[in-house]
Amino acid sequence: MIRNYFKIAWRNLVKDKQFTLLNVVGLSAGIACTLLIYLWVHDEVSYDKFFENDSQVYQVMEHRKGGENQGLTDESSGLVSEVLKVQNPEVLYAAAVAPADWYQKFTLSSGDKNIKAWGQYAGKDYFNIFSFKMLDGERGKVLNDKNSIVISDELAKKLFGTSENAIGKAIKFQHDKDFFVSGVFEKLPVHSSQQFDFVLSFDYLADVQGWVKTWNNGGPHNFILLKKGTDVNAFNQRIAGTVTKNSGDTTRSAFAMKFSDNYLQNTFNHGARVGGRYEYVKLFSLIAIFILVIACINFMNLSTAKASGRMKEVGIKKVVGAERSQLIIQFLSESLLMAIFTMIVAIVVAWLLLPQFNLLTGKDIKMQFDLPLVTVLIGITVFTGLLSGSYPALYLSKFKPLAILKGKLKSSFAELVARKGLVVFQFTLSAMLIVAVLVVYRQIQFIQSTKLGYNKDNVIRIDSEGKLQGNEDDFTTALKTIPGVVNASFTQHNLIGRNFGSADLSWEGKNPRQNVYFEGMWAGYNFIKTMDMKMAAGRYFTKGFGDDNNKIIINETAAKATNLKNPIGKTIKWGDTPFQVIGVVKDFHFESLHDVVKPTFILLGQGINPWFKIMIRIKGSQQKETIAQIQKMYESYNPGFPFTYNYLDEAYQKQYETETRVSVLAGYFSALAIIISCLGLFGLVAFTAQKRQKEIGIRKVIGASVNNITIMLTKDFLKLVVIAVVVAFPLSWWAMHQWLQGFAYRIDIGAGVFFIAIVSIVVITLLTVSFQAIKAAIANPVKSLRSE
Repeated sequence: MIRNYFKIAWRNLVKDKQFTLLNVVGLSAGIACTLLIYLWVHDEVSYDKFFENDSQVYQVMEHRKGGENQGLTDESSGLVSEVLKVQNPEVLYAAAVAPADWYQKFTLSSGDKNIKAWGQYAGKDYFNIFSFKMLDGERGKVLNDKNSIVISDELAKKLFGTSENAIGKAIKFQHDKDFFVSGVFEKLPVHSSQQFDFVLSFDYLADVQGWVKTWNNGGPHNFILLKKGTDVNAFNQRIAGTVTKNSGDTTRSAFAMKFSDNYLQNTFNHGARVGGRYEYVKLFSLIAIFILVIACINFMNLSTAKASGRMKEVGIKKVVGAERSQLIIQFLSESLLMAIFTMIVAIVVAWLLLPQFNLLTGKDIKMQFDLPLVTVLIGITVFTGLLSGSYPALYLSKFKPLAILKGKLKSSFAELVARKGLVVFQFTLSAMLIVAVLVVYRQIQFIQSTKLGYNKDNVIRIDSEGKLQGNEDDFTTALKTIPGVVNASFTQHNLIGRNFGSADLSWEGKNPRQNVYFEGMWAGYNFIKTMDMKMAAGRYFTKGFGDDNNKIIINETAAKATNLKNPIGKTIKWGDTPFQVIGVVKDFHFESLHDVVKPTFILLGQGINPWFKIMIRIKGSQQKETIAQIQKMYESYNPGFPFTYNYLDEAYQKQYETETRVSVLAGYFSALAIIISCLGLFGLVAFTAQKRQKEIGIRKVIGASVNNITIMLTKDFLKLVVIAVVVAFPLSWWAMHQWLQGFAYRIDIGAGVFFIAIVSIVVITLLTVSFQAIKAAIANPVKSLRSE
């Protein structure tokens, strides 16, 4: 019986080629798109979920209050983890980390090999918390010695030619200090948000950079492994006052957050999670559902529209004894067969598009037919088949055989309302997608065109390492002799994201209860001039004014936070050290536009600082020649250190990689949704014209023009699209307004967005409908009336 159902279903699909083609194209495109989105979503939600004790790994975060604002940061004192472990029995392991993204690549040497690699500093328990696969060495002891280094097997092969027997071998760090290999770990998985090639002891970092273990400074990340079954809410209430108790700073409170949630939920507003990548996972999941539903609606609409052609079939089958349930099964068999066939086509299409999709998303997704993917494919097939076939099956099987065979069957009001409602629903979803794409695009354009308070273009950054450390001023002076160099200076700040901060600042008139958290920077002479920043008052660091070591520059936000009306000449203390304010620099953005500008101070850079970076502004017309001369000068100053550089504007754009890719992908998916909707509309117009061909013939005979016929066939569909737009616009405004709240600096959703959207939809609809309408209007009426 089942075999017979599928045989009849196949014959019906083959018999009506136009119907089948429209559905195959629409459904396969929708399923292929859904499949690609599933692969992307699955990849996103897989980050940091591979650890053995995933449910127990937490990161210590801080709430920070500053005036009326409340922020949240993943940085704290490097002492927090140690104290939490000692004071709380629920904490099995704890480790402070100076993450790899603090630094540029370090230089590691073995023999005559000099390799650039990413590295971080971590506490002794780090590998007990994070279960990265250890190939050699005892994970609980590899960081016990300050002179130890733990390296990846990939780095071991680069340095020693093999990853075996690496334990005990010496590696020279920055051509300065020898560290000895105590462990080798397997190259980190792609789905790890932490990426590094080697790990050094955090205790060693504290010896050379003592501030990382002071309570009033923030920066290090802290991780803990909690016992199973720990009540995290109760634990957080108990540790909230840890920082205040030890530092006296009442604006900071600690709490623990599940580590594997941070990758997706990494954006905060006023101290609360507002989504981050998780919002895009939800967005694309919704888009996938929208597109799949739109494709299914096409099938439903086209099936019911051509129902009149199968009425006699249904009537005869009922007369010879077919039950309604048997007819329902037959029609569902057709839709399931269509779904299976289109799924096969969709898999092929998705596989062919996957390389290009990976380029767009910046990922390396592979289509592996494991149990989760196979389950999803079966689920999509069954869902598509049942959803798209349910209404036609119920609709066609309900007719009375006598009415069918007498030809007295007419389209019911409910049928027309249902079909039109589905069209409205389709185009409502499409209109919402168009508005969303336009808003995302405009926000990205706004981000890229917003003045940052400095000029990021034509600026390259190189690390200050080796002999350059402590001699940055001399090197930047020498760089200025190169013809293509406009200016040069140095700073410990990379101008992309937060780097270092402190709340241990005081000034005359400060409220004892007030604690303001400042971003801190060290910078060389002429740094502000090099970066093309603007002064609101006073001056920047220059050699012509004598010793500036005890001077400080603050930004406009800091001037407001300190309530110093005329700050030039006033004294601000950092700890017990006084600094005289010599300038107020206009606010500049060092974080993404998701965040407001923070109070910031700048001190004159001096001494040896491993975070210093040389900032060089070059002429845009001579970049290649200038960089070659900079490399030559660098290598003469710093033999043994590979010359590497990056452009500041490229680093800035990386902050918005997610938004930019979302904008592009949403554009493609929205276009696909509209195309699928138009395919359905195209088919509906064709069947409507076919159904009304005698009416059209009579109208032409009595004098109706082509324009009259075209307008008659077009206006009903255009009304539906207008209704869809009216429904979609309030919903899309609300959704995009919510999305924009994640940006501290954002566009207004003006009427222009909706105007462009409605014009686009109407034009696309007219083009789709008019083709079939004009085709019907210009047909010879004799052919349609010949049988009368």
